Amino acid sequence: MRNGYLVVLAFSLAGCGYVGDPLPPALKIPLAVTDLAVKQVGSSLLVSFTIPAKTMEGLDLDKIGAVELKVGASVGTPFNADAWSGAAKVADVSATVPGKVEAKIPVADWANQDVVLGVRVANPKMRASGWSNFITLKVVPVLLPPPDFRAVSSAKGVDLDWTDVAKRPGVEWRLYRQGPGEPQATEMGTVTVPRFTDTGAIYDTQYKYTLIAVEGSAISETSEPVTISPVDTFPPATPTGLSVLTGPSANQLSWERNQETDLALYRVFRAVGQGAFVKVFESPTAASYRDAAIASGQLYRYTVSAVDKKGNESPKSEPVEIRIP
Repeated sequence: MRNGYLVVLAFSLAGCGYVGDPLPPALKIPLAVTDLAVKQVGSSLLVSFTIPAKTMEGLDLDKIGAVELKVGASVGTPFNADAWSGAAKVADVSATVPGKVEAKIPVADWANQDVVLGVRVANPKMRASGWSNFITLKVVPVLLPPPDFRAVSSAKGVDLDWTDVAKRPGVEWRLYRQGPGEPQATEMGTVTVPRFTDTGAIYDTQYKYTLIAVEGSAISETSEPVTISPVDTFPPATPTGLSVLTGPSANQLSWERNQETDLALYRVFRAVGQGAFVKVFESPTAASYRDAAIASGQLYRYTVSAVDKKGNESPKSEPVEIRIP
């Protein structure tokens, strides 16, 4: 009988589903934020981070109780999170569920300081996660959008200039251009002086230019855009190196070739004695001319101009002269 009782007792315990001691209730502490990012733009520090949707136990986190975003001065080396947190200020953050969060902190409160930012999240029962990754940032005085930004056509493309309102060392400017059919502006480069020439601009093509001021990792808001369709009203360079030699039946002229890519032709002018210059020849390619209409005993003077494809004509070259024996 005793053995039968033990068998019945064993089956009875198995039927109760006993699997061990009861587990403590889950604390549901949120996972720590890992992607805190900060950048200074205009008058604000723009902060972004993602609140994880899981707890430290791997459970789903549907709601949060609080977000503590803090910014404070760096408190020395090595960094002590408790000392920093005790002196840091809490920034306003609006978030009630996990996901992407963005916040703004006024630059004026922290200008000319090295600051540290961190964030942590609490569940509805106010059990907080650990601190996120910390961000150290040098905050500079507010950078304003460069005013008086203008664009004008030039012989080299488009000349851009603006006013340096910051007037402090280390400030640079980053330029952007958007051309026809381009969905967004493209960065052209960064300069240390308040002017720039866009030599890649094409005449009779519309462009929109924008500009930001830069100091270290801080940037200004984007300037008001300027739009221009540059027009070519600029003549080629005046031809140089004009010379003349005489032969038995003609005067031979030659000069240096111009380097403009839109050059159309050269015009040759001649004057007899001290008379007025008269156009005698147009050369689309050659930088030379043979004048066979000469007479013995006469003084001839010559000058040359260059003309581009838009009809813009350069000033005439320095004249040369020769007397025929």
